[in-house]
Amino acid sequence: MTTEGGAGPPSPAPEDYIGTGRAAALFCAVIMVTHGFGNGLVPALLPRIGDSFGSGYGALGLAVSSGLLAYGLGAAVGVRVVDRFPLRGVILAALSVCVVGFLVAVGAGSPVVLAGSVVLISLMAPISWSASVRLIARVVEPSSLGRVTVVASSGAGVGGGINGAYALFLAGPDEWRLAFVIATAVSVATGLAVLVLLPRTPGSGPRLARTAVRRRDWRDTWAVRTGRMVILLSVAGGLCGFTFVSYMSATAVDEFGVSPAAVAGLWWIASSVGLMAAVVMGSWSDRVSPVLVIGVISLAYATGLVVLVLAWSYAGLMVAALGFGFFNYPIWGLLGHLAGQGMEPRLAVRAFSGGLTAAAWCATSGIALAGWWIDRTGSFRIPVIALATLSGLVTAWIATEYFRRRAGGWSG
Repeated sequence: MTTEGGAGPPSPAPEDYIGTGRAAALFCAVIMVTHGFGNGLVPALLPRIGDSFGSGYGALGLAVSSGLLAYGLGAAVGVRVVDRFPLRGVILAALSVCVVGFLVAVGAGSPVVLAGSVVLISLMAPISWSASVRLIARVVEPSSLGRVTVVASSGAGVGGGINGAYALFLAGPDEWRLAFVIATAVSVATGLAVLVLLPRTPGSGPRLARTAVRRRDWRDTWAVRTGRMVILLSVAGGLCGFTFVSYMSATAVDEFGVSPAAVAGLWWIASSVGLMAAVVMGSWSDRVSPVLVIGVISLAYATGLVVLVLAWSYAGLMVAALGFGFFNYPIWGLLGHLAGQGMEPRLAVRAFSGGLTAAAWCATSGIALAGWWIDRTGSFRIPVIALATLSGLVTAWIATEYFRRRAGGWSG
């Protein structure tokens, strides 16, 4: 394996391995709580929450955006957190904060209080992901890293499928609050599983002497081509993915007038396709270039958005939801795999954390602008056109990068 910026990652001790299936299920559950519920519950239930609060999508969009600002902050500090604290403890802390955030949402009576809940959860979500990526590298055999990392990232898709059930069945006044009660219980159960299944003190890689390698910083990360690629693709993924999914339910209800079952169907399509794509694409990325796999899923999403723009119907929205699931749930694991495969470990975690920070903060603008546009015009179509254009440009860039690497004999 070729790496940039230093030596490859140290090999973990065999006694730290907990098994591929067990690791995939455990980390999938962690990401389901912190990302699938933490980032997905509010968008899935947005029409219900708006009716409960009597608020427009501009105000609710700002509540979601505030969570992305916190997500970006969490990603920025995540590098220091995972470097300094026990990784299992970091994940347990993230799950504990989620419990508090979900309970705040249960009692929320306004977009401001809901924003406080979202901020609490979103602050720890990227830290839980960074810690999970680092732990996966320690407790899973190297030949299964891509598969487990991508399946773990698909936990957001599992949460999305459950969120779809909430959108279908919790249709009464204030019944959406029950979803956050259930999420609280699942968070506690996942924390107990982490305590039981993860080793108390996973083996750490050897510390490098100061004289052996100079201190790495963000400038070093950006100087590496793979680092730049991970960061820029994270920005594109966050802007295109988070903005779309934040208004998917609202568009289905307000523009296409569909039933709660049809809204739930969108989330089930996205989550089921995402889970399938995570398994297939994760295994594929272990055998071929992650750049190639990222290009394929990016093309699928861009195509789905184009179909939605042209059809502008519920059927088109279903196709876009399919493309979203195919792209969004594997992409973050693939970016983690790309960073870990192509960079020295300390640079890799900075590239990935920096990408999450930039993705969250850029998506904040996208969500806020889209919400403002919807309140002003009553339609999400123009924002979707912008997202489709950006997705197409990104796909073209990935294709040129793949062929450049292939011509140069680069394995990542």
